[in-house]
Amino acid sequence: MNFGKRTHHLVTPAVLSVLSAVALIGVTAGTSQAATRPGWADTSSLTVRVHALDSGAGQRYATVILTNKTHKTVRTQGYVGLRLLNSHGKEVPTRVVRDHGRTALITLKPGQSAYTRLHWGDVPAAGEPTKAEKNPTRLEVTPPDSYKHLNAAWKLGEVLQKGRVDVTPLAKGTGPKF
Repeated sequence: MNFGKRTHHLVTPAVLSVLSAVALIGVTAGTSQAATRPGWADTSSLTVRVHALDSGAGQRYATVILTNKTHKTVRTQGYVGLRLLNSHGKEVPTRVVRDHGRTALITLKPGQSAYTRLHWGDVPAAGEPTKAEKNPTRLEVTPPDSYKHLNAAWKLGEVLQKGRVDVTPLAKGTGPKF
């Protein structure tokens, strides 16, 4: 034992060769894994639809469902962006509030879906007209990390409470059926 003594080790060409091979294998493996990772879902790879859920006592619920329409697997994660529009294409007040749920990376094979649950009120807030001034007829949905949007018909009536729509993070599947 050489406690307290410094020893010097020479790195032989054989050791360097082995270390280089290990490093090269690691770089190659990392590159091939990144090359096979599915691309990010955007408006060119998704379709959108809105599904009404059971509601009551001034509370309304729906799911927005994004479906992979390509022949390739895609990924997504996070929250969608939303904007309500009237029949003339003018924006209806929309205030999206995220519920701070856990976001998970979602992989969608061709034909698979991810959904977000929407919640809004149809009881006016203080100082708000009894009925919404502009009834929405269309919903623009922007997938996470996208700049372009998809359009879906909005047949679910007014969104009162000054346009507040609570959303959950995307989850795999099409959501509840009730």
